[in-house]
Amino acid sequence: MLAEPLREIVVEAVFNDPYDGAIRVLGDAQRSGFELLSLALAAKMDGIASATIILRVPVSFDAQLVTARLARHPAVQRVDVRADAAKAFRGHSQAMAA
Repeated sequence: MLAEPLREIVVEAVFNDPYDGAIRVLGDAQRSGFELLSLALAAKMDGIASATIILRVPVSFDAQLVTARLARHPAVQRVDVRADAAKAFRGHSQAMAA
């Protein structure tokens, strides 16, 4: 049996609590069988944190389904999913090199 083809997506998330939010979103991504490619987490002074996560997911998973799976916890304020992972990955790599 052949595995389903995968595509890369970008998840932009905002957490009320950086630890709890990140752990819960990454746990859900792992349980869903998504492959983690990149994670950038930035905490702000008010305790809120933003994350950019690049995942590899089966092509049958649409953005709405991924958003619903990752946004179900109280520590997660917002989740947006888009398919332009290559652009975000290049931007993250350039930021890490600086």
